[in-house]
Amino acid sequence: MSTLTAPRASLHAFLAITAIMAVMFGAVALQWVPAVYLLFMWAALGGCVLFIFYTIKGDLLSAILLWFITLIVLHEEFWRVNVPLFFAVTIPRLGIVVLVLLLFAMLCVGRFRMRHAWPVSGFIALVAAYFFLSALVSGFETRSVVSVHYRLIGGYIFPFAVFGLVLHAFNNERDFKRMALFFAGLSVYLTFTGWCERFEVKALIWPRFISDPTVGIHWGRVRGPFVMSAAMGLALVYCFFNNLVLARNVLHGRWMLYGLNLLMVPVIFWTKTRSVWLSFVLCMLIWAAYSRRRTTRVVSVSVLLAATLLIAVINMENFLTADRDVGGLTDTEPLLLRIGLAQMTWEIVKEHPLFGIGFGHFRDYAPSFANDPSSPFYAFGTTALEHNNLLSIAAETGIIGVCLYILMAVFLVRFSIQLYRKLPPKGPGLISRDLLVLYWILAAAYFIDGTFRETSDNPFANSLFFGLSAVPVALNILLSPVPIRARPGFPPPGRTGRPAPPPRGPGGRPAPLSSRRPPRGSAPGLRPPAGGWAGSPGAGV
Repeated sequence: MSTLTAPRASLHAFLAITAIMAVMFGAVALQWVPAVYLLFMWAALGGCVLFIFYTIKGDLLSAILLWFITLIVLHEEFWRVNVPLFFAVTIPRLGIVVLVLLLFAMLCVGRFRMRHAWPVSGFIALVAAYFFLSALVSGFETRSVVSVHYRLIGGYIFPFAVFGLVLHAFNNERDFKRMALFFAGLSVYLTFTGWCERFEVKALIWPRFISDPTVGIHWGRVRGPFVMSAAMGLALVYCFFNNLVLARNVLHGRWMLYGLNLLMVPVIFWTKTRSVWLSFVLCMLIWAAYSRRRTTRVVSVSVLLAATLLIAVINMENFLTADRDVGGLTDTEPLLLRIGLAQMTWEIVKEHPLFGIGFGHFRDYAPSFANDPSSPFYAFGTTALEHNNLLSIAAETGIIGVCLYILMAVFLVRFSIQLYRKLPPKGPGLISRDLLVLYWILAAAYFIDGTFRETSDNPFANSLFFGLSAVPVALNILLSPVPIRARPGFPPPGRTGRPAPPPRGPGGRPAPLSSRRPPRGSAPGLRPPAGGWAGSPGAGV
């Protein structure tokens, strides 16, 4: 039986397990639990019953999308409980633990089988293990405002777990569309919040901490629920192009998505963050170069670039100032800070080339590597955290950490490039090359973001990138349980080296592609696109 169509556990098993648990809980409660704790006891029983029911009948992708909502809106600024001798408890942290347990439970009851993404999964495991060992050897005590365990767990372990969860969450084309609809809905919320922030309509902003100047950074810019403009910009840029892909694959509401994107452009500008503006322009060029419908994309990109140029001309006076509150581009302090950080990183790498100074300890050692106290670069850099992912990894984990991280990123992108070549150039539907272009856009926006700041201290950025990196990997698994040339339209070549003829229908005519037997192991709902898979007879006709 296909690994993608494993049978679901029956409802009878759920009822039997629930009855056994109820009897056990009841017996324990009557004998040992004081009356004051009975309510908590039965609440725990109810939670276990709900968990078992969802394991058998629930949907993993819906649970993951719900967790993303908690990560975006209900993070530590919304609710946080400090536990003595343990990590602080937040809703996203509890949620990711439940999701991992849910994944293992679904695997145990046969909802689906383990999917391997070798060699990407191997490099992810190596990076996680190496970073953990580096932190363990160097210690978890730091004078930085961002703790070592926060960066390690929130910045890497949880995002890697999200990668594994998303990898198992997709089974058909409808799942990909559901995720696209989720980010379209998210773009509505972020756009509305951005406009309310810009015009200070605080009564309509939720959660309330968004409009609190003492929470987060980048006060005065559009920050959204992330309470930082860079993360808000990353989310907006991805949602913008997600809406373009979705608009091509819906029967109704296409112009609503286009109108929503027009409302998003000012919000992206109001982030007043140069890395966000740069990533938006570069991602627009990627979309123009690789997406389908060349004429449409050239026209749309030209219109947006013209609008961008018009905005630049109108606001030229503001751009030439050093005041970031009005969009000034000539503020030199961030540039001096990053140059100073890069110089100190180079000094650290020269002294600790292989293993670095220890994960999460850049702030502890960097000031001692400021060789010239009179330098303006060191004056700014010695008081700041690292502002570049690769430089941070190089300083803290050495060349070994950098090599592992780069190899992991290369193989992630390599999966999408391989799949891009397999799909037909003009195949209709959401399962098309546009989905891979959307991932490249996310990768470009993420790497640009990581060039100007350290993303491991912001769980959303890494979780978004590594979580959605599993989408092309999952799609590659769904479309390629066997080699691509063994799929319909790619019969094994005969002794002459020529492809075998396609299956014949009644009357000796070639059978239509839609009536041919689907590939062995393919998931329900994944049908060959019109014209066949890339390279098949008649593909793209």
